[in-house]
Parts: sequence; C-alpha cells; structure tokens
Amino acid sequence: MNMTAMTATTYWTIGINVLFLIATLTLLRIGQASQRVKWVFAFLSIGWIGGLHWVLGNHLLIPATISGSLFYVITLSSAALVLGIFYFSPLKKVFDRLSQEHIQVVQGLRVFVATGFLMEGVLGVIPGWFSIMDGFLHVTSGFLALVAAIAVLKGMNYKNQLLWIANIVGLLDIVIIVSGICLIVWKDIGPFHNMQYVVFYTGVLLLWFHFVSITKLLKR
Repeated sequence: MNMTAMTATTYWTIGINVLFLIATLTLLRIGQASQRVKWVFAFLSIGWIGGLHWVLGNHLLIPATISGSLFYVITLSSAALVLGIFYFSPLKKVFDRLSQEHIQVVQGLRVFVATGFLMEGVLGVIPGWFSIMDGFLHVTSGFLALVAAIAVLKGMNYKNQLLWIANIVGLLDIVIIVSGICLIVWKDIGPFHNMQYVVFYTGVLLLWFHFVSITKLLKR
C-alpha cells in the first residue's frame, strides 16, 4: 500500500468529519440550541475526532488481530450507545424543531464522502470494486436526500414518499458499507484503516439524522 496515498486520504477523512461537525453545528443553530449545547457538542466532537486519529493512527487500544465479526459487533454496539445518548440528551428537542429539508440537505453532503472513497480506490488504499460500490451508494444517497429536500421546500404532493426513499436508501448505504468493511474486505482494511474515521463519527451522525427524519415521518 502506498503510504503517501494513505496519509493524504486520512487527512481527507478527517476533513469529512470536520465538515459534518460544522454541518451539525449549523443544524443546532437552526434548531435554536443553547450556546451551552453547541459548545459541548463542538468540544466533544473535536475531542472524539482527535482521539480517533490518535488511536487509529498509532494502532492503540484495539488488538491488531481482532476479527472482523467482533469489530462489527463493537461498531454496531457503539453506534447504538451514541444514538441512545443523543436521544436522551438536549439534542433530541433541538432536532425535533428542525424541518425535514434541513436534515436532508446535510445528508446531501454524503457526496463528499463518496469522493474520498472513490479516490481511495484509484490510489489503491481500498479494493477498487469496493470503492466503486461505496462511492455509488453514497452519491445515490446524497442525491436522493437533496431531491427530497427540494420536494419538501416546493411542497410537492409526493414529498413524503421521496423522504422515505431517501431514508431507506441512506440506511441501506450505511449497513452495506459497514457490513462490507467488517465481513468482506476486512483483510484489506482492518481496524486501523482511515475508513474507520468516518464510520465512528460521520456514520453515527448520519444514522442520527435518519432516525430523526423517520421519526418525523411516522408522526405525520
């Protein structure tokens, strides 16, 4: 593996996390979150992103020989724990005040995630076929989210159907990619690959956005 390419794409994945941190702070502002909530979220996020870089970059805390299936369980459990914390935190009320178009526009930023993983495939940082699948799914998810956002803004009659499609495809995207990393291409990626940067930050935020969006749809 080309270490220069790995380093360059690692900074890209960190940049993706920072992009979604800024986007989430924007949502918190729109949702009229208190200054305290915004500062706490910002500091915890920066600490988490920095901690991920320290642990993954230095191959710490996680056994290098860990199996993909066990890491899969850890990934899903960690995501469920964070979603539970979000649900019982002040974030829940803030996101309840947001409209669907705001949430979907942020989901549209997934096209930048796609760009990063397509680059990794070209540079040989991840298997080419996996990067194509990953990129296609992220681009499709981001595009559908933006289409749904436009439909909501325009008040189209089929906006709810588009929101359901965007959320279902987006969730399938996350499930397929995380499952693929841990169960199919684990020997090529492993626990310390820079794809994990996105899985353990942006991926969890995307799950939260889907949860909020779907909850709003069910209430309607």
